[in-house]
Amino acid sequence: MIRQLKQKKHSRKFKNSDDITEPHAKLLLERFPYSIKDLQFREVPTLHVNQDFFQDPFKTIDDLYAKGYEKFGIVKLLLPSELIVPEKKFFSDLEQKLKGKRVETRVQTLNSQQAGEIFGSNTVGYTLQEYMSYANKFECSHKLQGVREVSNQIRQNEIEFWSIVDFPDRYSELEVEYAADLLATKYATGYQDGQLGNLSTINKNCNSIFQVLQEKSEMSGISVPWLYLGMKYANFCWHKEDLNLNSMNYMHAGAPKTWYAIPPSHSEKFLQYFNKKYEKERIHNPRLLYDIVCQISPIELAEQQITILRTEQHPGELIITLGATYHAGFSHGFNCSEAVNVAPTQWLDEYERASTEYRMDGNLKKVSFPLEWLLTKVVLMADQVKFTKQSWNKIFDKFKVMIHSEIANRNSILVLYEQVKTVEFANKLEKYDRNVCKICSNYMFFSYIFCGKCLKKGCIAHQSVCACANPKISLYIRYNSEELQTMLKTVESKANSKTGQ
Repeated sequence: MIRQLKQKKHSRKFKNSDDITEPHAKLLLERFPYSIKDLQFREVPTLHVNQDFFQDPFKTIDDLYAKGYEKFGIVKLLLPSELIVPEKKFFSDLEQKLKGKRVETRVQTLNSQQAGEIFGSNTVGYTLQEYMSYANKFECSHKLQGVREVSNQIRQNEIEFWSIVDFPDRYSELEVEYAADLLATKYATGYQDGQLGNLSTINKNCNSIFQVLQEKSEMSGISVPWLYLGMKYANFCWHKEDLNLNSMNYMHAGAPKTWYAIPPSHSEKFLQYFNKKYEKERIHNPRLLYDIVCQISPIELAEQQITILRTEQHPGELIITLGATYHAGFSHGFNCSEAVNVAPTQWLDEYERASTEYRMDGNLKKVSFPLEWLLTKVVLMADQVKFTKQSWNKIFDKFKVMIHSEIANRNSILVLYEQVKTVEFANKLEKYDRNVCKICSNYMFFSYIFCGKCLKKGCIAHQSVCACANPKISLYIRYNSEELQTMLKTVESKANSKTGQ
């Protein structure tokens, strides 16, 4: 299904790859502080896939994990060229789908992006044609702010982009706008009806934990795709995916993007450097990392012995991130991409790592959803969902630990307090976000303790929720112990079946 692409320079050119951007008159004699030698990084692993990929995309993900690609944290897949929709037709179709809707944009000033300033916003926004016109006009009028070093426009853009970010005072202010996070269900998907690879349905496939999500409970921007409209130098700053989920990012049409990624093994090293670099700024904005507004050059990170991978993404190419992979990048002109998060069973261990990291950081970032809720949906829909035997085994292992921990914590509460009143939820289908822990701000799906004196409630794992001298504790539970054990047996039977499905 997948085969290794020989490491060689990408021969594809976008329409302006041979353009010679006019140098900025004011800085005609100045060289950029960075050169092409500073931007030599290891290429992201690149693979060809055929149409079989779309019949069972999670099998390809399984293959990636089986062959050890998670150590890179990022992979680029090259799709069959005949599946790429011609650019003119693509944007014509997208315009019809948007029906004149205006899209808001983030206003990014390159000269202040290393400082971590919150982006401005253009709430009036643009129609697709207006944004395309604005992006193309910017690209045509932009003057290179230094001496051209290389003929390859993508690499020259790279030199200029990071030179402005890292040495902002040397250059004229450069402002761009990025139409990001356009919810596909609200605006439009870039995929045509019946087009293979549609990210709107990718999570309905076998071995996707998100296949249990129904329309009303799907999570915007996680299991539902976002559409992105970019322009030259519009960029996304260093970040990991929510809860270390995997992601798929497909480029529909337009100019390329340059991506940079940090393998999961260097994730902690990046976090330590980020916190040190922005120590003063984090005093005023502790959530700085999660605001995704800090652009640090890969050159600076490489100097800190942090491994950097790099690639260029062109139309018809799919970027997959795996686990705790920090990534960043920017566009080289007007383009359109679409992205969604995916949850193969290999991701299950990442949930605990991510949620622990959030707790260690003072819960400045909240978990998007409780894993207990998601896996319980899998169990309750066990006869409707499709997983291989190997995936059911992973689900069983995780669910078993979860259930045993839940029952043990409940027993501890009953021993710790006298006359604990146990109350079952009136509605077992009550949404997971109804109960939030007073201590850690996490969702309490299976149960919580409640003090009738101070009216505080919290996770049973904390065992205490208040400082009352004689607390009046009630234990609220969604499912009783017998029901939990029954659910566990359901998953066990699936794990022990011959085929899994």
